[in-house]
Amino acid sequence: MTDDSIYRLKAGRCDLVVDAAHGASLTSFRWRKADGDWFEILHPCPPAQVALTGGSFVMVPFANRLDAGRFPSPDGPVEVPVNRPEQNMALHGFSRDRAWQVVAAAENALTLVDEFVHETIPFAYRLVQRVSVRPDAAELSLTLTNTADRTLPYGMGFHPWFRKDEDTWLSFDAATAFVRDERGLPTRPVPADGGPAFAEGLDTSKMPWFDGHFADWVSRNAVVEWRRAGVNMRLSATGALTNLHVYVPDDRPILCVEPVSHVPDVHNRRDLADYGDLAWLAAGETIEGSMVMQLA
Repeated sequence: MTDDSIYRLKAGRCDLVVDAAHGASLTSFRWRKADGDWFEILHPCPPAQVALTGGSFVMVPFANRLDAGRFPSPDGPVEVPVNRPEQNMALHGFSRDRAWQVVAAAENALTLVDEFVHETIPFAYRLVQRVSVRPDAAELSLTLTNTADRTLPYGMGFHPWFRKDEDTWLSFDAATAFVRDERGLPTRPVPADGGPAFAEGLDTSKMPWFDGHFADWVSRNAVVEWRRAGVNMRLSATGALTNLHVYVPDDRPILCVEPVSHVPDVHNRRDLADYGDLAWLAAGETIEGSMVMQLA
């Protein structure tokens, strides 16, 4: 590719593209099947665009939704820009909208850094993302350090937009789901076995619209099967990424399976903190998390 912000990583049957200038987002991740044909794992994301409807992006310093872009803290209210005004929400943090610096590049690995500071936003942080591919998998890891001069609550997550064909199955085991209000914010925990039976595996191409958060995701594994193509992927998470968010629109060929570190809007919903909380980091403190997408 000619754009000097676009990096292609290759190893074995994996081929992955990162756009450093637009959120260090993945714009493509594909797998060469046994018959030699390439299979796109992610929904297409055009280069030079933030990965809003395809590819995969990073969510920092919070994942998913923050009601009214504000929350209380011991030092007084904290406010951040509302980027979904129709719902009065701040969504997915800041790093997905920024150009990242590449600090190391090789044929199969890339290290990028986002040094975030803004005169009107209390958050300041150094976020390092390491992207690597091996013959059968891609791994994305995040290291987040608070560089502000005060203690603040930090969270993180990955937001991959996987392709959804006919017979695209998703399975994972989690004990807790959440009732949602009219704006999609969690109100109370409920047993996950009372909702869609993901533990048994579901054909997401036949599901009605679904947007749900899950806690007590003890295995930290989820499996996506594109059965007609004969491609299977095991998604796994480590470190701070303890929870899973699943989004299945019924009007687009998309399936989002998002490892995250906390319940949406837990900043303001402290009664849900036991199900996935933020990390209150003092200056210089760090959290880490990673996502692996292994193919077969």
